[in-house]
Amino acid sequence: MQILLTNRLQLRPIDTDDAEFMLKLLNCPGFIRFIGDRQVRTMESCKAYIENMLANPDITYWVIQLNQNETPVGVVTWVKRDFLPVPDLGYALLPEFEGNGYAFEASKAWLTYQKKENESVLAICQADNSASIKLLKKLAFELESTFEKEGHLMHRYTYQ
Repeated sequence: MQILLTNRLQLRPIDTDDAEFMLKLLNCPGFIRFIGDRQVRTMESCKAYIENMLANPDITYWVIQLNQNETPVGVVTWVKRDFLPVPDLGYALLPEFEGNGYAFEASKAWLTYQKKENESVLAICQADNSASIKLLKKLAFELESTFEKEGHLMHRYTYQ
């Protein structure tokens, strides 16, 4: 299994053994508000959710975990959406691990890894998600456009 290492983190592909962690993450208020309610409420439905992701070549989820004890703290994602011309970067952390720079560290490593094969990268977030906007700017993404999606005002950022 491939693993990306940073000073404090490991990034590795998700698998069904991550169902307990993912169930918790998918049901965090921030995930539901800013990413969406996936309606995954049981371990069985979470394992099925992960299996569906693994079977879809347009969706890549990697678990972010601490180097020191391999505790999962979040995910970094790479998704080719039908309304975007290239894949977009995504990330989510459990609330207790926010504010430690983990999303920046993991996203930076992920961008370095993905840029080897992709000329450009996008990121989208809700226009009122100030934490994500701050992180995308710190990663050197530039605001490209604003659009509406499913009743939310969204920003589209480009990284080149």
